[in-house]
Amino acid sequence: MAGWFAGKRQRGLGVVVVATIIAFAVSAPAMAETTEQDFLHVAPLPAGIETVEPIPGAVNVRFQDCEAVWPDCYRAWLAESVAAEGHAERGDIYGWLRTKGAFEARDCDCAAKATPWEEVETIFAALESRHGQAILKHTAIFEAQARQYRAAVERICGGPF
Repeated sequence: MAGWFAGKRQRGLGVVVVATIIAFAVSAPAMAETTEQDFLHVAPLPAGIETVEPIPGAVNVRFQDCEAVWPDCYRAWLAESVAAEGHAERGDIYGWLRTKGAFEARDCDCAAKATPWEEVETIFAALESRHGQAILKHTAIFEAQARQYRAAVERICGGPF
C-alpha cells in the first residue's frame, strides 16, 4: 500500500505542477496588460537624461514667472482645495507633462514649460476608467519621472524650472 500511495503522491504533485504552469501561462498576458495599464502614457525615461549638458546661451524662465501663458484649467486647479478629489493626482500628471514637454523641446522659455491642460484630463479619465478611480498610487510614476525631467531641464537651462 505504501508504494501505491507514494506513486499517487508523485502523480498528484505532477498534476499540481502542470496546473500551476498552465495557470501562470494563462495569467501572463493579463499580468502584461496590468503592467501596461499601470504605466499608461508613461514611456521609459530617455537614455542619458541624467547627463544632459546645458544649452549654451540658454535664457531660463521659471515656470512660476510664466503666469501669462498658464492654461485656464491650471489656474482653476490651483484655486481649488487641495482636498478636492483628484487634485494631487492631476498635479502629478501636469507636472510630468510640463517637465517632459520642456525636456523634449530642449527649450527654457514659457512656451515650452506651460502645457495645455486637456491631456491631464484625458490621462486622468483613462486612469479612472482602468482602475475605477485615480489615486496617488496610479500617478506615482508620473511624479517620479517629473522629478527626473525637472532636474534635467534645470541642467539644460541653467536655473530653476
